Amino acid sequence: MAKLIFYKTLANIRKKHGLSQEEFAKSLGCTVEHIKLLESNKEQASFVFTTQLKDKFNLHDAPITESERAALMDGLYKWKLSIDYGDVSSAAEVMTELAKNTNASFSPSAQIFYTLYAASYYWEVNDMKAFEETMTAIGSRRDEFSARHQYFYHRLVGASKYKARCYNESLKAYEMARKLDKNSEWGDVGFFYSYGRCLSDMGYTVRAIRFLQMAQHLAKYSKIYHDKPNSRYDAYIDGYMAYNLSKLDETGDAFDILDRRLSLEKKKTGANEEIGFIYLSLGRVYFRKENYSKAQSNFEKAEEYLNKKGEAYKTNLYYKAFTLIASGKVPEGLDCVKIGVKISTCEQWKNLFNALKHSASLSAPKSLSYMKKTAISMLQESGQYEDAMDYYKVIGEFYDKGTDCAMAVFYYKLLQFYKEIIEKEI
Repeated sequence: MAKLIFYKTLANIRKKHGLSQEEFAKSLGCTVEHIKLLESNKEQASFVFTTQLKDKFNLHDAPITESERAALMDGLYKWKLSIDYGDVSSAAEVMTELAKNTNASFSPSAQIFYTLYAASYYWEVNDMKAFEETMTAIGSRRDEFSARHQYFYHRLVGASKYKARCYNESLKAYEMARKLDKNSEWGDVGFFYSYGRCLSDMGYTVRAIRFLQMAQHLAKYSKIYHDKPNSRYDAYIDGYMAYNLSKLDETGDAFDILDRRLSLEKKKTGANEEIGFIYLSLGRVYFRKENYSKAQSNFEKAEEYLNKKGEAYKTNLYYKAFTLIASGKVPEGLDCVKIGVKISTCEQWKNLFNALKHSASLSAPKSLSYMKKTAISMLQESGQYEDAMDYYKVIGEFYDKGTDCAMAVFYYKLLQFYKEIIEKEI
């Protein structure tokens, strides 16, 4: 007995050729009752029936039996692993063949998986136009999604919203994916890292650490790609872990993690981006400790390694600008922001640029107005609580330096208020 891929497969083949069940049965020399039983998954197809079906409708290259289905799904799964691991050259090699086989299979589930994985591939190679088009196309088939399809779809939404710095929407998507995966059957290193990263950038420190620890555990013990542990995310997990530990005043542990990771990454070949990220993470820890000279030094080292078109480079530039501003080197900070405005569409760069443009000391009313406006926008619209708190800190410090004690106290209290909100959320 040869079982069809899914009970819907036979109906899809029939509908593709514009046949009624009666016409379909007649063309295959069987009863309409038999077709109804097969399409309702109440009966399995025999080998003779399957062979006849292939001959009649020229489906010899289409995966149609259970074993062929298993081979196709295995191919799709291996393709997904190559994408997740960042092996884009391998992913590109099999992409066309899998598209052909998947479409030929008449399997809605396999087609949906292929499209979701294709979106992941486009995301990995930074072809955002193709990514958006693919996500729009697959969105129109949401009514056909299984829970697992929904899980992968929300993961991709979370990643795209994170890149657009819409952290509230990103977090909602990741939470929906987590809710769908109640038994943690589908979660992997990349998912837990991305989830933890989003929580970290919003300021939810303890929750971020919890998900980063889950990512660490999977990275250490899971063999998921060519029998090798997935270490692709190791440097990034350690960087975010150390940064969040420093916010809990566990600075010693944070430096231990980063020093060990930096040593490991320097022993590798071609790990420049990872080395840059660790220097960025060191700079962020020093920034939190208000050791601006060491923070600036690490941000400058990070620049030597980071891809100038990547998101990590933009983040590094942003923190470097803030470090210079916080240490009173506003003109140098302005130079960083000018670069940021050129390479990023993010609104906060433009508002920070306008703020610095109006006053070298940030004491002018217009300048502070831009800073306040940006902070409020971050808090209310995108959920960038961490960055908004940096703005309030800078505003408070400049009021303090300008001897306006009442306003300085107000912004320091506001800073503490939002810090407590984040801590309560934990």
